[in-house]
Amino acid sequence: MKRLAIAIMIVLALSSAGWSQTSSRPTTPGQPVKKSPLAGYAGTWIGTFEERPWLTVQLALQDQQLSGSLRRAHDLKFNDAGEIKSVGDTEVTEIIQEAALNNDGLLLTAKNPETNETDRFTMRLTSETTAELKMSAMSMPPGMPKLKPWKLTRMAAPSPPAAR
Repeated sequence: MKRLAIAIMIVLALSSAGWSQTSSRPTTPGQPVKKSPLAGYAGTWIGTFEERPWLTVQLALQDQQLSGSLRRAHDLKFNDAGEIKSVGDTEVTEIIQEAALNNDGLLLTAKNPETNETDRFTMRLTSETTAELKMSAMSMPPGMPKLKPWKLTRMAAPSPPAAR
């Protein structure tokens, strides 16, 4: 009986010592690290018109937040179907103020630092290397057609330098 009592006390002592220790690792070994749902949007995305880049969206993921910029042609003209008809040479660069996922994709709030104007866009991934971007929550002049989303292609990440 004494041996049983001693064995129970040893088991309890070891168990409580194990419970009080915490691991310095946030995940258990062999468990995959959880990828952020925003990770697929990170990178440099280019929109072209007649094989000429006119739109660049750069997004970087840091601490579960996306930041970056949106550089685009300032003057765009559209046909009756809402497709781009022409792109001007003057560019505007806007800073991404906020990037939040919603049911439609990634809602980007971009601000022009020179004019303080704010634009909203929705970016939707169509594959790992393609996406669509459309203007969101913007009032259009009467008679203007509903704009079609702009096609974007992810630029390949630069290869790391070769070891010497």
